[in-house]
Amino acid sequence: MAKKIYLSPSNQRSNSYATGGTNEMAQCDKIAAATATALKRCGFDVKVGKSGDTMQNRCSESDSFGADIHMPIHTNAYNGKVTGGTRIFCLNSNGKGACDKVLKYLGAISPGTADSIKYETGLYEINTPRALTVYVECEFHDTTTGANWIINNVPKIAEAICHGLCDHFGVTYKAAGSSGSSSGGTSGGFKSYIVRITADDGVNIRKGAGTNYAITGAIPKGGAYTIVDEKTGTGASKWGKLKSGAGWIALDYTEKI
Repeated sequence: MAKKIYLSPSNQRSNSYATGGTNEMAQCDKIAAATATALKRCGFDVKVGKSGDTMQNRCSESDSFGADIHMPIHTNAYNGKVTGGTRIFCLNSNGKGACDKVLKYLGAISPGTADSIKYETGLYEINTPRALTVYVECEFHDTTTGANWIINNVPKIAEAICHGLCDHFGVTYKAAGSSGSSSGGTSGGFKSYIVRITADDGVNIRKGAGTNYAITGAIPKGGAYTIVDEKTGTGASKWGKLKSGAGWIALDYTEKI
């Protein structure tokens, strides 16, 4: 039986973005709709809360739906100066496994570097639903960097959330446009390929496409890795995203095989 995911996009229309003439509710409605499309493609049963509806109605609807995961989708804000990354909340350790998986993919693409998972007991949509809640804050909208990233990356945000839930439930992730049982690219139709590391010192894995992103690991010379996306960025002519979700590597120090 398909797992059931209830998506509850933010109803906070008064939270204006730093740029783009939009707000949290408008953008989260878009993210939720795109996430629903991705999840349904991967075999989940999905219900999306009505735009602007109350938390009380959302939680009641989620319970009636029989959701396995209740997922509020929000964007964050602090002081207009901090692009803080992905923040995910859950009630306790029972929900942490799903949070870990979503953070693995969404944190890897959001521009902020202070990603985190936090147990939060004071939020209505964490305490009230019968389902486990994975409460997602998709980057900070009160900086120009964060707002632009959210506005311009709705499909990628949705695919990252979907990929994380697929991993959590042991479901094969199917990228948009794919017909097989595994992901061969990204939502933009990118065709994956394999590279070998050629640099004597290996290459660093970074959270994003550029040396301005934090180092999350390293891989040695000679290793072969699948690239599922490309971007330009600081420090190299081209960056490649690792299929594992671990991050990005400078493709200047690799060769296709």
